[in-house]
Amino acid sequence: MNNFITNISRQEIIDGTHEDAGENSMLIQIVDFFDTFPEPKYKSQFQEIYQFKFDDIENEGPTSITDEQAEDIADCLKKAQARGWNVIVHCFAGICRSGAVVECGVQMGFNPPDRVRWPNTLVKHKIQKALGIEINASTSCFAPDPEYSSILTFVKDNKLEE
Repeated sequence: MNNFITNISRQEIIDGTHEDAGENSMLIQIVDFFDTFPEPKYKSQFQEIYQFKFDDIENEGPTSITDEQAEDIADCLKKAQARGWNVIVHCFAGICRSGAVVECGVQMGFNPPDRVRWPNTLVKHKIQKALGIEINASTSCFAPDPEYSSILTFVKDNKLEE
């Protein structure tokens, strides 16, 4: 049985309301470039914790994910897979940046989470490149769970005026 990887929010790591990853687990924390890392409620649960700072932006820029960070995240995933560890990945909302890391983990063979994710494509493509995963139509497109399609369509169609 493969180990799992899941995406969670900043608040879930602070409150400890995320899945129990067990004693053989890794935490990957992603925060905005100018933000601070939250203290996990169950910090001692994780064998290793890795921290990365980059913004949730889809274009290259001074605060976007770097190639080096993507390689480091890829190395974390490979290490967790080789050791049979579960992986918890958090970003602010637990959907985009962490969702991109989770998508790559699932492509590697981790069991997928039962959670909504809307992967940041820049993050996903850089990690895929670092992992040597070919980027094509089947690996670069994200198809949300049909259960959530109506929610996403509603959000898209009903944007609030600024």
